[in-house]
Amino acid sequence: MTRTNGQRRAPGVNDDLARYRYHTGAAMRRLEPDEPCPVLLRDIGPTALVLFLEARLRRLAGPTSPILYMRTSAFREPYIDYESTGRLVFLQPKQLTPWHSGVGQVYVASADHVVDPRTVAYLPGHITPESMAGVLVDIPDAAALREVLGGGVYDEARRHDLAALKALEVDLRDVDQLAEPVRRVFQSGDRQRVDAIRLWMERNAVTEADLCSAWHHLPRTRRERLRDALLAGTPRQRSGIEGSVDLTGGSPWR
Repeated sequence: MTRTNGQRRAPGVNDDLARYRYHTGAAMRRLEPDEPCPVLLRDIGPTALVLFLEARLRRLAGPTSPILYMRTSAFREPYIDYESTGRLVFLQPKQLTPWHSGVGQVYVASADHVVDPRTVAYLPGHITPESMAGVLVDIPDAAALREVLGGGVYDEARRHDLAALKALEVDLRDVDQLAEPVRRVFQSGDRQRVDAIRLWMERNAVTEADLCSAWHHLPRTRRERLRDALLAGTPRQRSGIEGSVDLTGGSPWR
């Protein structure tokens, strides 16, 4: 059995998630014992997906979240995944004693719940959840999903996606080393330094979304523009941004 967050507390069907309304921003509702629950999915991002595909993921919920967010195949994410990174599927969602989150097509569960890893599967990135909506409901576990999706064909899709995710993770890590100090200054509230960042962004046709969005939520052309701007404007030591900012130069790192 796998715990959603690596803790040892046993799950309880009486978990009261209503106290986490502050987290969802809406009134949550416990599912009735005989109320059906659709197959649920979770989008966890490239780094966590690499860990999952390598059987090393120890936490299904967010790093500090007390609840696990999941969604139905009908839910539309408020972003575009330009890398089609794939997602997790909870084939036996009632194991988690889910609640309606108060947001349409979104469910939550306690991050402390135990889930049988055999019932949590990977849906490859090239397969859309909506195309599988009528199929997933009849699939009991990950082994059965593998067979439905072609056995060896599914295995090859997993291998392909894992390699692509690892490459994306390296790309993300490299750019994050450049962008993190810039984001920190941009969000610092220091008017002079924020203005310097805005000037640099304007000169390099970089937007706030480019700087602050999740890497795989940006089109490749935007990612390349941001990378080029960061490399062009940052000295090798990349430490100047923490010091003084030259408002007259072409870069806030000078």
